[in-house]
Amino acid sequence: MPYIPRRKKKDEKEKEKEDNAEKEAFKKIQAKPVDIDLLKLEKAYAELKESHQKIQETHYEMILRLAIAAEFKDPDTGQHILRIGDYSTAIARQIKLSAHDLEILRYASPMHDIGKIGIPDAILQKPAKLNADEWRIMEQHTVIGAQIFKSAQSPFLRAVSEIALTHHERFDGRGYPNGIPGGKIPIFGRIVAVADIFDALVSKRCYKEAWPFEDGVEYVESLSGSHLDPDLVGAFIKAQEEIRSIYQANKSINEFVKDFHETLESKD
Repeated sequence: MPYIPRRKKKDEKEKEKEDNAEKEAFKKIQAKPVDIDLLKLEKAYAELKESHQKIQETHYEMILRLAIAAEFKDPDTGQHILRIGDYSTAIARQIKLSAHDLEILRYASPMHDIGKIGIPDAILQKPAKLNADEWRIMEQHTVIGAQIFKSAQSPFLRAVSEIALTHHERFDGRGYPNGIPGGKIPIFGRIVAVADIFDALVSKRCYKEAWPFEDGVEYVESLSGSHLDPDLVGAFIKAQEEIRSIYQANKSINEFVKDFHETLESKD
């Protein structure tokens, strides 16, 4: 475009004129009475909030039911998914995760083993130690779980994918499936690793008896800096009373269920 003398000044005057016109229009709007029914507005907001809450609750329920579906293949770990959410949240509170992250962790962590739906029952339920070939197949549950929710839009499902993939990585880089070391392992994966190992120790499995609570805590401490993040092991120890409460509550439930079944069998 050819140079036009005084063009800039003209543009500035036009802009100033437009700004003044906008200011005048805004003054006229302010001068008019505002015709808004505040009660209707509050009601609409409350309905919108309730609708959002219902959607979120449905989302959480779907996540939990998917986790339960995976656990059907491994009967000994039926309540494992619920304990993992509680243990993980207790640990995370000690490191001051935000309320938003705590909520995501609580509902995403129970699905850490969702990939087990792709593992053959003969391996998953084998009442003995797995051989090398079987372990290689078992390790794929991390990759399968991550693949199920790959490219998910929901932050909860993205967290599920991340946790499923990384909860068997080790702090010293000797874990699986990718050998990620230290702080490069996502924080959710590192937290769930602590919770998962502890719960596996103190719970009965088809191949082992449950360890006493104190032995489980001591073993988790022994893994600090090798298998587990030292800071998170410290957080686990700080949360020990809450961890014990969760453990004891689940132990009481299991004992009640066992006694109930024994009573029914004796009547037969």
